[in-house]
Amino acid sequence: MHASGSRSTSRNHPQHHGSNMELRVSTNWDPALPGMLANYPVGEVYGKLADDVIGGCRPSFLLPQITRDDVHNHVAACHEAGIKFSYLINTNCLNNVHYTREGYGQIRELLDWLATTGVDRLTIAFPYLIQLVKTHYPQFEVKVSSVARINTVTRARQFEDLGVDELIVDEMLNRDFDTLQAINEAVDVPLEVIANPCCVWECAQQQEHVNHDGHASQTHSHNNYIYLQYPYVMCTRQKLLDPVNIIRARWIRPEDMTHYEDIGITRFKVVERFKTSGALLSAVKAYANRHYEGNLCDLLTLPNQGSFLPPNFEYFNKPDKADMSKVALVADLMNFSFSDALNVRNKDLDGFIDFFKEHDCRRTSCDACGYCDRILDECADWNEEQARRQAAKLEEFAHILLSGALFG
Repeated sequence: MHASGSRSTSRNHPQHHGSNMELRVSTNWDPALPGMLANYPVGEVYGKLADDVIGGCRPSFLLPQITRDDVHNHVAACHEAGIKFSYLINTNCLNNVHYTREGYGQIRELLDWLATTGVDRLTIAFPYLIQLVKTHYPQFEVKVSSVARINTVTRARQFEDLGVDELIVDEMLNRDFDTLQAINEAVDVPLEVIANPCCVWECAQQQEHVNHDGHASQTHSHNNYIYLQYPYVMCTRQKLLDPVNIIRARWIRPEDMTHYEDIGITRFKVVERFKTSGALLSAVKAYANRHYEGNLCDLLTLPNQGSFLPPNFEYFNKPDKADMSKVALVADLMNFSFSDALNVRNKDLDGFIDFFKEHDCRRTSCDACGYCDRILDECADWNEEQARRQAAKLEEFAHILLSGALFG
């Protein structure tokens, strides 16, 4: 580890193209998935238990309810396919359990167990856990989660100085090539970008959502309440009613990966952990082939019937905590296909990314710019009636949450 400021301020990065590209893919714990990915440029699969003492960035009820033995077997299957495995401990808040004797012991027990699984890497969001792992478990590579919001050279260097091996940058940087290149040239560890995010551009609910999901996957807390994803409800409603939010989201088209390789970024993360194997493989194929003919919405983490695993509805069976007749409405909230409301014709987006090399979205009002609105008009079909019908259901459920009707 070296002190900040002691290193060179410029580096000669090789230009990466084609065969150097590497995909990092979420796992749904399907035993067949590693074999399905083996013929693609997948260097890493990542995932975690539905809940553990540390938690991650997806609520436990959305994830497959697997056992520790399942983790052992899946990691072994990944290795057999020539793929490394990264276990996620990337919550943004531990609820201070690490400052208790019991909580600290549980964290160490989890890490001790992970050391027996063959896991290659741990994906972590904040410095305390990084330093704990680096001190006691040097066999693990450590990558910094996007939850850490690495979006400046200074923050990237601070994490690098902790001895990490890789940085996942804030997905909001995906169209800020100047900053991406500056970070990549300032650090000596590789960067990874998320290929298919669809979060609202600079969403005001971003930190709230991450913290909610983190606590909702922690063994010591996720059953103490009935988490119904208010940020998701409002975010999806916003996208349905104002679909330009999909254009503004920081996804990367499969055809545009070369723009990132040109500045030395070759690692692309493909989400999501609660998608079916077929949906995951479809996205992997698109990015591996650098080409996709369909509706771009189908590559993103948007509701899509048949593409998501069924949630663990048993989680919601908590009559002591909420009115079950209101909770039952949850099933209908995700049981639709966003692509029925919006078709973004990916093949019509050639050249889309070039605009962002000359414009700084952080210093510009979307209303004053209007570029994404024009793209929406030119390259997408919006079924307003379908969108408004589903948005009304989400708005009704948001009212149930805000009014307290959920609790009877």
